[in-house]
Amino acid sequence: MNIELVYNYPIWFVPLCLLAGLAYAFILYGKKHRIPDASKWFIRLLFTLRASGVSILCFLLFAPLLKLDSRELEKPVILFLQDNSESIKSTKDSAFYLSEYPTLVEQLSESFNEEFDFKKFSFDTELQDSFSLNYSGKETDISAAFTQINNLFENQNVGAVIVASDGIYNKGQNPLYLSRSLNAPVYSVALGDTTVQRDLLIKQVLQNQLAYLNNTFPLNVIVQAQKLSGKSSKITVTRGNEIISEQLFNIDQSSYLNTFSFQIKADKTGIQKYRISLGPVEGEFSTINNYKDVFIEVIDSRQKVLLIASNPHPDVAAIRQSLEANQNYEVVVSSPEKFNSTLKGFSLVIFHQIPSITSTGANVHQEALKEAIPIWFIVGASTLPGALNAQQNLLDLNGGRGGTNDVYANLNKSFALFTLSDELKSAISQFGPLQVPYGNYVANTSAISLFSQRIGAVVTEYPLFLFSADLENKSAILAGEGLWRWRMQDFAENGDHELFDELISKTVQFLSVRSERKNLRVIAKNSYNDNERIRFDAEVYNSSYELINSPDVNIEILGEDGTAYPYSFSRTSSAYSLDLGLFRAGSYSYNAKTKVGEKEFSSSGKFVVKPITAEKSSGRADHTLLNTLAKRSGGEMVNPKDILKLKELITVRGDVKPVSHIESKLIELVKFPWIFGLILILLSLEWFLRKRSGSY
Repeated sequence: MNIELVYNYPIWFVPLCLLAGLAYAFILYGKKHRIPDASKWFIRLLFTLRASGVSILCFLLFAPLLKLDSRELEKPVILFLQDNSESIKSTKDSAFYLSEYPTLVEQLSESFNEEFDFKKFSFDTELQDSFSLNYSGKETDISAAFTQINNLFENQNVGAVIVASDGIYNKGQNPLYLSRSLNAPVYSVALGDTTVQRDLLIKQVLQNQLAYLNNTFPLNVIVQAQKLSGKSSKITVTRGNEIISEQLFNIDQSSYLNTFSFQIKADKTGIQKYRISLGPVEGEFSTINNYKDVFIEVIDSRQKVLLIASNPHPDVAAIRQSLEANQNYEVVVSSPEKFNSTLKGFSLVIFHQIPSITSTGANVHQEALKEAIPIWFIVGASTLPGALNAQQNLLDLNGGRGGTNDVYANLNKSFALFTLSDELKSAISQFGPLQVPYGNYVANTSAISLFSQRIGAVVTEYPLFLFSADLENKSAILAGEGLWRWRMQDFAENGDHELFDELISKTVQFLSVRSERKNLRVIAKNSYNDNERIRFDAEVYNSSYELINSPDVNIEILGEDGTAYPYSFSRTSSAYSLDLGLFRAGSYSYNAKTKVGEKEFSSSGKFVVKPITAEKSSGRADHTLLNTLAKRSGGEMVNPKDILKLKELITVRGDVKPVSHIESKLIELVKFPWIFGLILILLSLEWFLRKRSGSY
């Protein structure tokens, strides 16, 4: 450790401090003021004690600092990422991966002794909190593991990343695209079996998520077979016990791939479950991948949304693309001047920077009010504040048309009109700013804010995204433009538009759905994956239709086999929530009940849990991907039985070394207690000796 005195004043101030101490001591112990009958050495001792104490005090008045430099060695971190998905144990070597392999991993961990910091993680769709080798993951996303590792160990001394996997990924991006961001060599452990097995399987089913009553929808089934040339089978589509369609086929090649197309009529509303199955063939490796269940939601009609904008704007394209990704919506884009049709049949009107200088959109606005169609206003630089205030009662905007301000969204955690996913809530604070017109924003007392305005690091009371609390006359207003940037940022960070689409679809769904005044509302999705936690939200309203959360809310989940699962909701700040955890694949119904005063209320519905079979669709490992992953980063690929060689391969590189860090601390000298102790001793000793000699 290096110690250095840091002084913020010129060095000649130090002699001044000494001079001040000498002057003070001379005044007390000069020739004319000597203590009677005292010897010279005694006077000199008192003089020295007084001069030293005063000099030190003067020196401390200039706030000297003590700089402490400490050197610390950071060990190289070795990150071990273990694929924990089902495909690992779906091979002929499953016994090895369940018994011997965990021991080898533990030996590898112990071989990296005190010179390294060895950290183990397991992953499937994401990085797991704890290391596990139970191979229970339903899907594999190697790119997500890389991203999370990069975030966790950013700016740390990562020496190497070891990826133990079979190379099969069925979710997320190609890991080759993200491996370069790790800034460390990647070593791969090639798990699984690359041998081509005799097998018949459903590789993929392509279908729409939605269909409309009495229409037909396509089911395209991709069937694959290996080493079964000359065999035959039958593909069947069933719904419950009803056979919808079936077709015989012959396997005419050793490597067989064919697509079968079916046109299915949607003759029942609700979520319909269809099973596509292949007849088993003698000698095939596995029959688990011979069937697949798909779920289609059949609805009565598609909702129409009118998007009115006076000028072209990237926000308009972003909203349109987001809504059209959901087959439940049909979007019509027009300008106020060109729209000469009726609003009948539309569920929502979106005004983008309307009213503006060029158009007020008064005709469309008046018809929307007449037909009781909800309106969503999006404010921008072209918006006329006065006309906007006249067309809606959610927000008073005073000012505007004098430029815009960059404003970030601050989430209102007590918002309860509809729910957002935890991922979206987290992303909102990271989204870039919207362009909000300068002005004074005053929300109506009955309006409910989803976002408030954050300018820089300052959270203001100005609303950014407001909704009407009146569920019979719904409306909303977004006080800024630039949504298209959120959509681009979502894709740049996550590789898709799911979070942005969720925000737009939840907004449109809330506004466009005609709400009945229910005293008990249960908010849940229609379908979940079997590796997805099932979460419900609930709201209770009293006779005045005020949101309350004082009564208990109970719910009963009923499975296909008649088994009932009772639960109770937990209270949030103003509503209720329930985390049911994971459910087995199948169809479920629910019935929630509560009691407000003497009145009982209930709400019922249905949902399905879809099985994820991605890990069973292919049992052939992709060692080419693992080898490319290693070679591209300067690492190597090894077999699982040679996993202990990784210690030597990494240590002989020469570039995986500890990193030395120097940490500097500045401490005020006045904070050291021994300084005060020294001053106290000097002055106390001088005072005691002087008093003892009879001087005052």
